[in-house]
Amino acid sequence: MEKFTYDTLQQAIGKDVQVFEPDSDKQIAELKITKVTRPDKEDEEFESFSVLLLGKEEEHCGQGNYKLKSDAFGEAILFMCPHAVDKYQIVISRKKSE
Repeated sequence: MEKFTYDTLQQAIGKDVQVFEPDSDKQIAELKITKVTRPDKEDEEFESFSVLLLGKEEEHCGQGNYKLKSDAFGEAILFMCPHAVDKYQIVISRKKSE
């Protein structure tokens, strides 16, 4: 997940992300990164950002962990939450490396 960073994803806006069940190589959806944002006030200890994605209604993914693959960041298993039948959000909050 070291490549799943704010800067990498900011540059990947408009790029596709393939979605897989975490323990499978069967692709279940393809999403497009539409927006990457940071909180208004940054924390000194934690790196936080949000990624919005857009998909197709017929490829709806429920809330849960998914294996995501993209040329931009490689592969990562992350928690993804829908906020519409075709819209998703991933929220990252992790301790900054020392």
